[in-house]
Amino acid sequence: MDQIGNLELSWAQGYSGGKANYIDKDVICYLCGHNIKFVAEDGAETVFNFPGEGVGPFAAHSLSRCFAVAEQCLNPKIYVFVYPTFRKLSILENGAKLEYSQLFFSSSDFLCSLSGIPEFELTLWNFQNGSKLCTFALSRENIPTSLSFNPGNWRQLCVTTEKTISMLTIEQSDKYYVMQPSVVQFGKFNWPYNRRVRLPPTDPDIEEEDERDREIPTRASTRMTRYTVDVPKAAKAGLVGEMAEQLDDIQDQTDRVKPVSQIWTPIGDLYIGCKGGQLIKVDGETHKAQVIYYPPKVPDTPGSRMSSAGIQRESMVDMKQPVEDVSDMLLEGSVNCIGLHKRGLYCAGTDGTVRLVDVKSSDVNIIEKCHIGVPVTSMAFSPSYRHLVLGSSHGTLHLYEPGAPDSLKLLKDLHHGLFVGISCLPGNEHCVTAREGGELQVWSIDKGHLVSSYNVGVPVFSIACSPMLHVCALGTAGGFIYYLDLTNVEEPRLIQGVKVYEGPVMQLVYQDEGRYLLSASEEGHIFIIDGRATENFKPLAHTETCMEDAKGEIQAVTTYTDAKNTMSVVVTHNTSGNKRMGANCLTTFEVSDDVMRDLRYNCNSLKYDFKDKSIKKVSVKLAVPSYGAAISEGNTMFTMAQNNKAVQQHTLPRLEELPKDLRKFRLEPVSEFQGHQLPGGRVLLSPHHKWLATYGADGSVLLRTIGQMDKTVCITPHDYRIGGVKCMAFGEDSQNIFTTGYDGVLTCYSWNPPLTGRSYTPTGSGKAKSAIEAARAKKSRLMTSQKEENEHLANMADWTPEDIMRPSSDKIPPMSREEKEKVKRDEALERDEIYKTPTPVPEPDATWLQVQELESFKEEDKQYADVKKNLRVSIRDMRRTLQSMLKNNETLPEIEQLNRHEFDLDIEEQLRLQAEADQEVERVREEIEFENLAKMYLREMIKRECWDDMVVKGRAVQAFNSNLEVSNFPMRERLPETVKLIEKVTKRRQVEIAEAKALDDRHIPMPKRKARKELIETTSKPAPTTADDELGEGEDDEGREQPSTTGSLGAQYGGGSELFYSQFELHSREQKINQIVLLEDAIYRIKQVFNKDFDELFIKKEQEIGKIKEKNKRIRKIIADLDLAEEVIEPSMGVAEKPETLLTVEDDEVKVERYYTPEQRKAIEKKEKEEEERRARERGDNQRERALNQMMGGVLEIKKEDELKKDVPKPAFMTQKDENDWSEEEQKLAKDYEKKVKDLQEEREKYRKQLETELRKNQSLIQEGMAGFDEMLNTVFMKKIKVMMVIYQEELKILRLRYSLLVEEELETRESELNRLVEHKKHLKTLATQAVMETRKNVDNYREQYDILLAEDKVMDKAFKREFNDVSAVQQDQLYRLFKRRPRALKITRGEGDNITLPNPFADRPSTARQNAQSKAYMDQAMDDLDKQSNCPEGVEPQVWERLCMYRRQKVENENLLKLRAHILAEMQQFQQKRQEEDDQLKNDIDSIGEQLNKLRDDRTRFNLNLEVQLLLKQGQVEVDAGSFIHDYKDSALIHRNVVEDLNGTIKQLGESKIASMVESKDFRKGIIQLEWEHKKMLMVIEDLQNKMKDVQFMKVTREIQLFLNSPDYEGRKSEEVGKLELTILQQKRIHEKTLDDKNKSLRDLERTIKQKENDNEQLLKELEDLNVSVHERRHIEQVNADRRSDAGSEKRYQEIVQRRKLVDLAKAQAQEVAVLRAEVERLRMRTFPALVQVEH
Repeated sequence: MDQIGNLELSWAQGYSGGKANYIDKDVICYLCGHNIKFVAEDGAETVFNFPGEGVGPFAAHSLSRCFAVAEQCLNPKIYVFVYPTFRKLSILENGAKLEYSQLFFSSSDFLCSLSGIPEFELTLWNFQNGSKLCTFALSRENIPTSLSFNPGNWRQLCVTTEKTISMLTIEQSDKYYVMQPSVVQFGKFNWPYNRRVRLPPTDPDIEEEDERDREIPTRASTRMTRYTVDVPKAAKAGLVGEMAEQLDDIQDQTDRVKPVSQIWTPIGDLYIGCKGGQLIKVDGETHKAQVIYYPPKVPDTPGSRMSSAGIQRESMVDMKQPVEDVSDMLLEGSVNCIGLHKRGLYCAGTDGTVRLVDVKSSDVNIIEKCHIGVPVTSMAFSPSYRHLVLGSSHGTLHLYEPGAPDSLKLLKDLHHGLFVGISCLPGNEHCVTAREGGELQVWSIDKGHLVSSYNVGVPVFSIACSPMLHVCALGTAGGFIYYLDLTNVEEPRLIQGVKVYEGPVMQLVYQDEGRYLLSASEEGHIFIIDGRATENFKPLAHTETCMEDAKGEIQAVTTYTDAKNTMSVVVTHNTSGNKRMGANCLTTFEVSDDVMRDLRYNCNSLKYDFKDKSIKKVSVKLAVPSYGAAISEGNTMFTMAQNNKAVQQHTLPRLEELPKDLRKFRLEPVSEFQGHQLPGGRVLLSPHHKWLATYGADGSVLLRTIGQMDKTVCITPHDYRIGGVKCMAFGEDSQNIFTTGYDGVLTCYSWNPPLTGRSYTPTGSGKAKSAIEAARAKKSRLMTSQKEENEHLANMADWTPEDIMRPSSDKIPPMSREEKEKVKRDEALERDEIYKTPTPVPEPDATWLQVQELESFKEEDKQYADVKKNLRVSIRDMRRTLQSMLKNNETLPEIEQLNRHEFDLDIEEQLRLQAEADQEVERVREEIEFENLAKMYLREMIKRECWDDMVVKGRAVQAFNSNLEVSNFPMRERLPETVKLIEKVTKRRQVEIAEAKALDDRHIPMPKRKARKELIETTSKPAPTTADDELGEGEDDEGREQPSTTGSLGAQYGGGSELFYSQFELHSREQKINQIVLLEDAIYRIKQVFNKDFDELFIKKEQEIGKIKEKNKRIRKIIADLDLAEEVIEPSMGVAEKPETLLTVEDDEVKVERYYTPEQRKAIEKKEKEEEERRARERGDNQRERALNQMMGGVLEIKKEDELKKDVPKPAFMTQKDENDWSEEEQKLAKDYEKKVKDLQEEREKYRKQLETELRKNQSLIQEGMAGFDEMLNTVFMKKIKVMMVIYQEELKILRLRYSLLVEEELETRESELNRLVEHKKHLKTLATQAVMETRKNVDNYREQYDILLAEDKVMDKAFKREFNDVSAVQQDQLYRLFKRRPRALKITRGEGDNITLPNPFADRPSTARQNAQSKAYMDQAMDDLDKQSNCPEGVEPQVWERLCMYRRQKVENENLLKLRAHILAEMQQFQQKRQEEDDQLKNDIDSIGEQLNKLRDDRTRFNLNLEVQLLLKQGQVEVDAGSFIHDYKDSALIHRNVVEDLNGTIKQLGESKIASMVESKDFRKGIIQLEWEHKKMLMVIEDLQNKMKDVQFMKVTREIQLFLNSPDYEGRKSEEVGKLELTILQQKRIHEKTLDDKNKSLRDLERTIKQKENDNEQLLKELEDLNVSVHERRHIEQVNADRRSDAGSEKRYQEIVQRRKLVDLAKAQAQEVAVLRAEVERLRMRTFPALVQVEH
């Protein structure tokens, strides 16, 4: 096959929503499966087949017009190609071991790659020369969601994950590059990089609480100690290393923002879009971040019917209110793609709307929006920022012009969903594909353009195109086969639909000439359908694929038509149930024209199921499970083996060649050939049956000729990681090969396409011609029939499936056919008529097979109509006979009546119903048994856990006369390990006590020990008080600790022991563990002691109940004798007292009737019969009873009460005779009788009183006994409370000890973590030190080179005269001036030229590379201008001038190189400084960790020494103010009570003395106060006299006073003046009235003037607004043009402002001087005022 030629990619179509970028000003590129697709804005397309192994991530560089693609294989490479020549620019190697996950370019010559598992490293490349610059390892916990370079500074990168935002800075030292991370800060704290900074929560209302701000009092902070130990949470959890660092993230349950996109601004800031719709802004300098926008909450979103209060009904008013548009908000998924434009921030996402967000103002506002209708997954601007390309996961590409919402243009619409198949239409011009969602697409074969599409509206599973007609058949999920007319490929239409299956149609295959269409499904049916439109695509017949009783899923169907027009069909299917195992069975049959002409004869029934013999049907098993099948001439079949993935060739056996027993027969392959690398795939023959193609999950297609199977041509159109090739098809002439994969891409490969410039080989040319000739022959053979069929096809009407597939849901569903038949049958029975079953009618959604089945039923009805009629008449007669028998049965006596079921003639139905009932009973019985078994198991578990394992069973004792109840302590048996541990601790403690005693005896002599004991007893021990006696403070006479210091009263309740450690000695871990064991043993002993008391109390109650029962017997006898209606007190043990009664169930507790089996019932009846016989025998002659009655009167003992019950026999004459007829003897007997009766009555009364006395006595004894027991129970109850208190005290001590052990473990964990951190920091410190030394060495070497270059530059300057010594001195000076002349440096100003109108936000901030290129070009042009001959001085020869120009150029190059080296040296020095700072920081970190470690060790020592003890204090001995909940003992001290009492006595004495001195002081003070009051009174008198004297001295002698003194008639003068004043007042009143009139008139004039002015002001305000607008516009223009104006007048204005300021200051100073002078003048004038002289005393 490889001799024919090469298969080259012609075109490829497919887009899944991946990254789409501009690579040129109007060209967009994106990944298309294994290729890169280039689409121009005008629709032109180009495809590039990637030559590497697999396609990984992809990136494009629009400025450099290049793109990079990474491989997907082991040790992948990155290829960089130049567009549009596709020249390989560089290959980047050794960046990853397994895969690359992302690629992205900078705005200059750098590329960054992110590797996947296992490195997760960022690698920086120079893609121009292919060099690897540096790497940076990222965290493996979170996968990066977005990465990008800063377009204005390639040294800055940003990496975001779902939990972090990191900024990376690229630092350079000559050729050495390093990426340094810095953490983005949120909030007010500046965390280091190694500190995990949490992202803000999605809900802005959530207030996070920092640990350092917590001031809630805890138990540890309120202990009675001045020292507590605080350890991190990780140490408390026992975590070390990475788990300790991740603990905060693991415990964090807050829903936080998840960054998904990012974009840089020209000033270096960063905008980050989050998954939830939040926007984050990061300051590029300070790396401070804040969330600038939160989306509205779900209840606040327009259109939401939910609120925080629940579901609310909408009122009519609410419904009329306009609903706010959701597109005006940024919701979840709205910022998955963001891009920066000069107008603002463009955002798009899953909601399918592009929004322009104004981020310049404080509030985020939507100023532009455009609805696309599909989710946006990719967004990119063109290089000019005039267009925006939007990619969608629905397979669409849109173009959008920013600022023009109506400019949305659909560039490509390829739809989405996986392809289910591909087929070619006749004519070899178009191919047809179908997607899972029901989308049918027509493609042009030459260019690959999408001609048209049609959606059938239902899922599609298969597709096939007729070789004869322009018809496409689609197999749907509902079992329909849809036929679409493609005569006009631009307007497909649906013309027919036939339902053939209940399930999906999995396979559709046309016969070679298109006469028949074969369909297959999961049900195992193969239908043969007429493929001609003139026959309306009618199904003809069907067969099944089966081997005896085994059916399986059909995996492949293939056909071959020989020269006799006989169609051979091969079907492979799987019966194992595992689809991945391939097909293990094969069914083959033949369909000839003879068979199809007489279908009724060759089918078994009217269902048109083929006879196996007619179609020569054979079903065999394959020796090797295989995939796919293809049949060729000579009964040759090709498959792909499942075990070795090889291509196998089989020879199909004929029916006469097969053995009789097919169960043992296996079809073996004849030969095997090279196959694929992965299991799975399909086999396909070319239309002329000469070429064989195989494709599979490895993504490759192998082609070979039938004659040379070992030679193949291989292409790899799809990636095996995604699933490989899904389906494949040949062109009509076999010159094109179409493939589709699980990546949603459609490819077309051609043999040596024209664009490649290649041609067929001689062998290939002949084979290609044979394929073309076979296609032409087939076309000419079908031309006549094709023309007729196409004409009929054009006349067929459109077919709509809605009427059948979608019944109306608002209508009431009609009754089913069974329900209708039942109603009619019941009506016929009621009327006693013969019911005839109606002819069945097919359902609207019935399959073709079901319709044929109903047709067969109709034929049978016609054939057997008479027989059925006779049967119905017989049945009617039998029904009438039975009804008469039932009526007669009802008239018979009840004993003669028969049961209803005895009239049932259907015995089988009776047996069936009985069997069903028995089965249901058995099922219910089994369920009940299982439930009972589960409950019994649970009962046994509870009994074993709570009863059997208890040595002391839990029970209680209840009081007789109250609800008081006392329970014991249930106790388990100690485990052997526990007993051994207690014995071990006890022996160890005994040895420790003996050792301590021996050491004391050895070091202290006997006299000293006695003296020491006496000294302690006399001096140290205070006299005991009442409180000391109760709590036992200190130690007793024998040296044992008292309860006040032991912390519990356990010794008083059986828990004491000499083995306990003192609470003040528990320093080591072993001591604390031993103390815990001893305390647990003490608790066990305390419970045992109490349980003994409880057992005695329980026995006491049992005895008491026994006594009461004995007394109750006598009481009942007395009550019966006295015939009283009193109740008897009958105390008994309750369930709490006798819990064992719960384990047994008495018969009276069961309230339901007991079920007995038949065997049990027989045994009970037999027992009752025997008992009845025994009683009958006893009722016979009993000698014992007869003798007792005759001899003893029926009793063995005569009792007094029995005798008293007997009455005195009355004489017979007293009843027979009248009293007057009695004789004397009879009268005497009557008197004796009366006396005896009287005596008997007296005896009876006496006996009754005696019984009553005895009854009351017994009752009182019972009450006393019960009350006495209740008192004992109350005593035990109080003891139980104290015992519980003691147990809780001991358990509290155990908890404290365990807490201290836990704290020790936490401290050990923290210490190990700090040690690990120290080692880690030391390792980093070693690396940092090496880096510093290496950097310093490089800087020194580079500085030496720089110095050498600088010296050479100076030498070159000095050697100028020596170089040009052949010219005169004057010319030499001129040349030297020209030698020093340099072109002016290029000044790149921002905002010049066209950059102002460009929408590119980075236009006024070009990249560094672009600036360097512009500067170099400008310098070269300027040097060329300087080197022109016109600049040469007169008299200088041309060769000298050329030599000067060369020398000057060399000098300029050296200067430029020197500047570059100086810049590099400065960067290296800065790099060295940063490395030194890192080294110092690591040193500080190590010192800090060392300090923490030392502090932790000190804390651990203090914690072990500062023990926490438990003390018993009486009420009143705690004198600390109580807090809100917990007592705060931080600033408290523990002292002995005697110290307090002595101090109180001293305080009392001092208080009494103080009171006495205060009384004395009070009396003395009283005298002092009296004297002070008198002194104060005298001083006030003196002050009053002095004031009077001053008033007299300073009184002014006015003219009035002088007139009063000199005038003799002062009063007359006064009256004259009064008269004049009155006249004056009258005159003033007249003048005032006149003035008032004038003023009113003026006021009216002013009011008119005011109104006029107001009108004028309104007019002026309107003019002012217009002027303000003009002023603002001019101010804006002035601000814009301010930079362009010259600043010539600014200095003059500045001088005028300074001069004015000085004048103002001078005026202020002179005004102050005038004010001072005025004050001085006023003071001098007052000095000259006349006054009397002050008289001094």
